[in-house]
Amino acid sequence: MLDSKVVCNIFSLLRQRFQEESSKLNALDAAIGDGDHGYTVSRAFTAAEKAVLAQDGKVLGELFDIASQAIAESSGGAVGPLLAAWFSEGGLVFRGKTQVDQTDFARFLTGGAQAIEEVGGARVGDKTMLDALIPAVGALQASLSLPLPQCLAEAADAAERGAQLTKGMKAKFGRAHFLGDRSVGHVDPGAMSTGIILRAFADGVSGAKAKPVSISEKLMTRPAHKLINDPEDLVQEDNEGLVFAYPTYVNLTPDGILTRATPKEEGKVGLCIGHGGGHTPSMGGLVGYGLLDADVYGPIFTCASGVRIAKAIQAADRGTGVVLLVSNHAGDVLNARLALRRCQQDGINVVPVYLGDDIATAPRESYRDRRGLGGLLFALKIGGAAAEEGMTLEDVIRLMEMTNERTASLAVAVRAPTHPITGEPLFTLPDGMIEVGTGVHGEVGVYRGTAMAADDLVDLLLERLCADIAIFPERNLVVLLNGSGGTSRMELHILYRRVHQRLTALGYSIHAAVVDSLFTTQEMGGFSLSLCLMTPEMQQLWDRPANSPNLRLV
Repeated sequence: MLDSKVVCNIFSLLRQRFQEESSKLNALDAAIGDGDHGYTVSRAFTAAEKAVLAQDGKVLGELFDIASQAIAESSGGAVGPLLAAWFSEGGLVFRGKTQVDQTDFARFLTGGAQAIEEVGGARVGDKTMLDALIPAVGALQASLSLPLPQCLAEAADAAERGAQLTKGMKAKFGRAHFLGDRSVGHVDPGAMSTGIILRAFADGVSGAKAKPVSISEKLMTRPAHKLINDPEDLVQEDNEGLVFAYPTYVNLTPDGILTRATPKEEGKVGLCIGHGGGHTPSMGGLVGYGLLDADVYGPIFTCASGVRIAKAIQAADRGTGVVLLVSNHAGDVLNARLALRRCQQDGINVVPVYLGDDIATAPRESYRDRRGLGGLLFALKIGGAAAEEGMTLEDVIRLMEMTNERTASLAVAVRAPTHPITGEPLFTLPDGMIEVGTGVHGEVGVYRGTAMAADDLVDLLLERLCADIAIFPERNLVVLLNGSGGTSRMELHILYRRVHQRLTALGYSIHAAVVDSLFTTQEMGGFSLSLCLMTPEMQQLWDRPANSPNLRLV
């Protein structure tokens, strides 16, 4: 039977197994994502273990509720809300129980699969964790006449087989789906993790033991080439340093929410965002007058949890509604849904605006499916100005959506970044090659080719960007040339020289330009180029003042 003592040990096993498998899972994720899946899931189950052990003696349903909350708060991204949804089913199915049998566990797996489908929207065959979990459900239901340890072993076997089958699938969800056919040939990290989870349950019920985590134990080591302290404190110390450096612009609440040092007047629309760390100076560097009212960082390259985003929404609320900016990445979208649900239950009027501008990830006719890149700066600046002017919530949303529609971005990398916690490259890029279409989390691009001179590279990007926005009548542009974190200002100026020359030759009028490194991917060498066609109304709002730590327009 599965009782509370066994469950506590299973959470210790889960933490131990994911620590052991973290590097392997990171490597799988690096091939089709951003290279930190193992670290993210390891962090999730470390938090769950600590929370569960602190409540030893609770009945099973309460333990699973506690674990689900810990997972949700400690690991955002796409996997965080999915795991939280799965384990919250244990809180429902096991409610009031001190022991469970095969039938109860089958209900837990079945309900977990349904919760993941509802939250994430994926189905079997989409190259996700469901491709391991659904076969496990079937295997468990077919073996209910066997003892519980054997039932769970059958489920784990089926999950592991299902995970391996994802190697032949093309991803349809998550960051991997932007790669299209390039995602084939790689096992899905989420499916692999599902097999590890179910194997830990099977082994735990069979008597396998794990030493409980020590509160003082250091779970990560500092990469030698990074100027950091404890990797677990990266985001917190980043935020603290920002506030110490710019106290007239930004404040850090005890909950870890960045807010304006001088709040916006009551009765005006608030703007906020939740996102992953590692992209400094965004978005904390854009908190201030005419821009964001509140911002919350998640772990490195992993969106903040929906629970914490809800707190940022509350902090941004000035009584007239809040716009939640959502960069169109799987984790950001899933956690936004959770945050919206919580705030709506609390009576806060909040509306999401989904922002995507990366032309490498969807054609113009499907621009709403595009991944978010640096071009979201335009919608943020124009929406922030509209809110500062006292416009209604409806008008702020209208202007931000109009701006996003008229924005196109494309990125290129000449040198891969490394993850500041693992110290490992997020993708491999041979010398003399470039990667076009890279993502802000260090995702590999959609095209790899031979390196070229700066002018030729700008011409390549502008050809594609101008073709994308050619459907609009406006010819007045605002340009963002954004360094990826490892590109010198000298190089950025050389690149922008060609941008200006080429756009002028093509008949465009450049109303304004921002040349800076605002949306970074650690030390990745490269840049993103964003164009936004301006209507007269948008142009007037762009020209309004904005003051924040890292963007000041007067």
